[in-house]
Parts: sequence; structure tokens; C-alpha cells
Amino acid sequence: MIRTFSLISSFAFAFALAGVATVAPTAAAPASAVWDHPGYDAENSYYNPAESMINAGSIRGLTEKWSTVLRTSDFSCSGPSAPILSDGRIFATDQLGISAYAADAGGLAWRFDWDYPGDNDIPAMAVADGLLIAANGGCNSQSDPDGKLTALDVANGKPRWTLPMDMPIRTVVVDKGIVAISGSSPSDEDAVVAYRVRDGKQLWRKPNFGAGSVSADGVLLIYKTDGFGVHAGEIAAVDIVTGTVRWSRAGDEKAQAASATHFYATEADRDLVALDIATGAVKWSAGGQASELIATDGRRVYRADGREVEALDADTGRRQWVTRLPGEALQPVRAGGLLYAGSTVLKAADGSRAGAAYPGSVIVGGGRVYQVSGSVLRAFAP
Repeated sequence: MIRTFSLISSFAFAFALAGVATVAPTAAAPASAVWDHPGYDAENSYYNPAESMINAGSIRGLTEKWSTVLRTSDFSCSGPSAPILSDGRIFATDQLGISAYAADAGGLAWRFDWDYPGDNDIPAMAVADGLLIAANGGCNSQSDPDGKLTALDVANGKPRWTLPMDMPIRTVVVDKGIVAISGSSPSDEDAVVAYRVRDGKQLWRKPNFGAGSVSADGVLLIYKTDGFGVHAGEIAAVDIVTGTVRWSRAGDEKAQAASATHFYATEADRDLVALDIATGAVKWSAGGQASELIATDGRRVYRADGREVEALDADTGRRQWVTRLPGEALQPVRAGGLLYAGSTVLKAADGSRAGAAYPGSVIVGGGRVYQVSGSVLRAFAP
């Protein structure tokens, strides 16, 4: 009875607060614009090379084109995260599920609701093969949490397949028509598992391994564990489609991002290293520079830590610049010659200030900045 009352109350409360998009006249965002993974691409690069409209010359002239209030609830452990962009739509999480909005004007296209908002945490999302893949799990058990993969039709939000699992999902990446997850808990043995996007069929499984949310053109960097989260001193590169091991060696690196040639990984939570994707050889190591807030454009590796953002040469690891921000640095996002880092927009080339702050989570594509801050989704354009 308590759960039923809570759910009914939360839906009513969310309906009352659900905002209708506030729209200002603007040119339509190109339907071809994409940011269809959490980090732009499967490489988790946080770099959109196609963006050119928003740059150092136009960033100060951005205005809000539309905004919408995301659904809220007092009885949910889900919530807002960085949106993704594909097929002319923005997909955003909220406390009741996932909503799709028109990227140009913000109109609501569809909504998908969690069966139990009080037991569904924030999903990681990616679009592939006409499906929105959402990976999340329950939030009511610390000792034995579960995971869930859901595939929604991007056109209408209807579920195409759902895959509940005993193992929680800690990392997820979608590439080459495959969704690869990893996870563990005190009651579940570590594993990296791959499923086919189009139907959820399991293709391979690597027990006693973990992985980051990075695929370098179909190559995953996985690391061996004792079965329950403790690194066992071995890493391997595997094909995301077949699970075939391409190379393995001693090490404990975990991939945070990748370029065409290198994984950028943290080593034992101490150092930031560049690993050759083809061989696993260490090209360079930056001592004491480990961070999960990494972006790369192939020329530089951008790293955020505390209130500082720095750029390292992607080939050598040498520092090119460092900038101290007025507030906490967030996940760096690279597009149009700019670096969005939370409290300040910087020029990617030298770290100098280029524009005002866009706090919260941002993505950039099709001549627009899409921002989730608190429970509001906004779109900005010149």
C-alpha cells in the first residue's frame, strides 16, 4: 500500500511540474547532428569534430532558444544526466524515466516511464541501429543490486526488448552493433558481457574481468580481477563483436577515453597513461595525473581535476597549458575550437577564457549547446 500510494503521488506530482517547452524563434538544428553516446562516441572522447557554428567568435552571442522542465518526484532514485542527440531529437533522463524532445524547438516527442521509479537508478544511454539503449539497475540493495538493459524505439519510445540481469551494470559502451557491460557487487562475480543491440542476444562473456566505458573502433580494454573488484594485475584488448583477445599483458590500467591510436587510461588511480591500441605498449605516462574527467581530440588530452583544467600533448604527454577556474571543473567537452569545463568556456588551443559558464552537463552539436542543469533542459544557439 505504501509503494502504491508513493507511485501514484509521484506521477501526479511530476505531471503537475512537467514543463512545456518555452520556445524562441530559431533556425532548425540539422537532423544529421549527433551526440549519440554519453561521451559523444564509443571512444568516450567528448569531442565533436563536426561542430563549427559555435566557436570563439560566436560563443558570447548565444541565447536560450528553448527550455523544458524535466519531471521530478520525491519517490525516485533516478534523475537527470547529460542528454544525447540523434535523429533530430534530444533524449534526456528524469526522475520518472526517459523523455525525447525535438532538437530544434523542444517539443515533446515521447516519454518512457520506469515501472518503479523508486527502484530504477539513472541510466547510461546510447543510440544505435534505431534503438535507444538504456543501461541501469535497481537502487534498493547494496549487497545484491540488479541490472537492466532496455532497448527503446527512437521513433516512439516503445520497448523493443528488455533484459533484466542479476549483475549490476557499472560501465556500458555501445559500438559495432554491440552493447558491452561490466559490473560486480558483493554478491555477484565480476564480468564483462556483450549483447547484440538489435535483439539483446548475449554473444560472449568474460568472467573475472572489468572494463571502462570505452571502445576504440571496436576494441575494448579489459582488466582482470579477483572476481570481486580487486585488480589482479592483467589487462587485455578484446574485439567487441567476438570477444577475441588481441593482446594481453601485465598491468592494471582502466580506459577513460581513446583516440584513433591510443587508449588514455588511469593506472592504479595514480597515473594517466597513453597505451597503443594495437600492442598495449605504454607511449607515455603522466605521474600523479589520474582522472576520470578526460577528453581528447587526437591532438591534446584534456584533463579536469578540482578547479584546474589542463591540456597534455596527445603524442608526448607534456603539459601544453593549465587554467584555474573560478569554480569546480566538470567533464571537459570539446567542440568548435572550444572546451566547455563547467564554470568557464575555454579556447582549446591555449586555455584562455572564451565565454561564460554553462554549469551542469552539456553537449554540443548542430550549432547548439544543450544543457541539463538541475531539473531543466535548455538549448542555446547564436
